[in-house]
Amino acid sequence: MPKEKGRHLDFDDRCEIEEMLEEGASFRCIARNLGVSPTTISNEVKVNRTFSAPKASTSNAQTRCSRYSTCRIVMLCERCTSKAASCKRYKKAYCFDICKDYTQFRCPKLEQAPFLCLRCGKRRFCCYAKARYVASKAQSAHDKRVSAAHGGIALEEGQLAPMVETVKKLLAQGQSLEAIWVAHEGEFPVCVRTFYNYMERGVMGLANIELPKKVKYAPRKRREEGAPKMSLEGRTYVDWCALPDEERLHTVQIDCVEGLRRNSKCILTLHFVRLFFQIHILLESKTQLAVKGALDDLERHCDGHFSDAFPVILGDRGSEFLDFEKIEEGLDGLRRTRMFYCDPVKPGQKGACEKNHVELRKILPKGTDFDALTFADISLACSHVNSYIRPGQGAAPMKLASLVLPNGLLESLGIKLVPPDDVIMRPSLLGL
Repeated sequence: MPKEKGRHLDFDDRCEIEEMLEEGASFRCIARNLGVSPTTISNEVKVNRTFSAPKASTSNAQTRCSRYSTCRIVMLCERCTSKAASCKRYKKAYCFDICKDYTQFRCPKLEQAPFLCLRCGKRRFCCYAKARYVASKAQSAHDKRVSAAHGGIALEEGQLAPMVETVKKLLAQGQSLEAIWVAHEGEFPVCVRTFYNYMERGVMGLANIELPKKVKYAPRKRREEGAPKMSLEGRTYVDWCALPDEERLHTVQIDCVEGLRRNSKCILTLHFVRLFFQIHILLESKTQLAVKGALDDLERHCDGHFSDAFPVILGDRGSEFLDFEKIEEGLDGLRRTRMFYCDPVKPGQKGACEKNHVELRKILPKGTDFDALTFADISLACSHVNSYIRPGQGAAPMKLASLVLPNGLLESLGIKLVPPDDVIMRPSLLGL
């Protein structure tokens, strides 16, 4: 029974109502057993009962409409030209299938207590809809009404419209709700979590499919660890973990992003973990020589500060990175950096770099022809990715990088800061 007067019936109460109704108990008896008013039981049964579809034969089908006896509707069919007889008497089609005014006929006994078909003698061969009380369905109907009662939003139209207009514009440019709220903090009357809830209720005029990522990742399949392709003694992930905290903090994670299988070009990415900043460089081929050439160009752009910007590099065991001697050797023949490698089949050990590839893939999704890309395209994509504010960041990665990295590096790569509302995270940025 309800713990307090005026409280709702719970599922146990409804189960007891169902059992006592099956036994033939009256509403007054059930109410006495639960300690509530008989009217409470009467309303509960009448409101939360369920109807099963009638099993009417075609000869009795006309009885399904409550207005059959007084109905005079004609010409329901589009090709019908006769006004001689009502459509309810037509034998080749049933009027209840095409009439918009059809209302299902209900047995008049269902308007009297106990509002169910439990004790009716005609129950087995009746062609009308049958009413039952099922505790689980009654509880579900009750929960839906309670939820709907708390629906709606606590905003006026003057507050809602400008917010939705801004959000729609930036969503169309590929930005996430979190990034939009970071850039417009204090301008919107609700937080991002509340906006998500409003979208779920369908009151914002926006669908979940418009969000850049409204899906759950499938769990990754576990694969057996492979053996290293060559001896990397002193350069493994365990060795990297043994470095001092300062060196690990300034580590740059390196990787390659590929396009189609037939493409020769690929994108070299260098991710500065502490800055959330990632450089993208278009390589003509995915080879050790191309990687060496790209790092040499970066050293020239750094004006003698390459070792300060790239003191430690952590990458996977792809063939293009395995010649650590060439990677570490600078233009003057001296060592310019230290190269370390993740364990086989462990991309999560450089997870920050992999995570940032998700942002790049918004502009260059899988299946993009990388051979059609130019260095200007990659510079533009890199500018927008690094101007995109992520949740938990106080500023765009580009702003942080411009304060720390050598002045000539970003300028030589063509990476520029893009205003938050102009950031586009869609393939349309490059006309794809």
